[in-house]
Amino acid sequence: MRIIVLILLSPVLLLGWLLGLRRRDIAYLPEGHPDMAKAIAEARATLPEFRRLLASPEPGMANFGIKARFPVQGGSEHCWVGDLEMRGSGFFGKLTNHPQSLHEMVLGSMVDITEDMITDWAYSKDGVYSGHFTTRVLLPRMSKRMRQQVETIYGWSGDDGYRHNRHSKGESATGRVILPLLNCRPWQG
Repeated sequence: MRIIVLILLSPVLLLGWLLGLRRRDIAYLPEGHPDMAKAIAEARATLPEFRRLLASPEPGMANFGIKARFPVQGGSEHCWVGDLEMRGSGFFGKLTNHPQSLHEMVLGSMVDITEDMITDWAYSKDGVYSGHFTTRVLLPRMSKRMRQQVETIYGWSGDDGYRHNRHSKGESATGRVILPLLNCRPWQG
């Protein structure tokens, strides 16, 4: 089985940058890949912090999004969801990327997300993105060109970007755990 993972967060911010990278903006990893599982676990463990910030954003915070796992034939597809509303333990929002295997959904489809579907979260503060635990796993697997585009879009600058991509509790453990893997750059399968 393979997981289809999309790195797009916001069509407004990213489609202009990544237009024309149709299949290259997707990475395929085996279901249960250990580094991805670790990143998803960290995202879920820090979800209460994300909820707190979404409910009461600090000055300069914007672009809140979550990544959700949707079942598809033979595996799952992970898509980013923005324009979020919290609903109990889940969220309601709009797909912010073009699904590849979710044929009943399109960019902008409104979706209900239960907590067990959540695999990542992200937001920007003053132009620098935090969260994106799964993106950091995939970054080493990207082509140099795509990696540079992603680092530019998310306000990261190479290894320095990992050091400065923090959430409010301090430096992300994923930034440290995944750092040795950055020589293999993620999300290109």
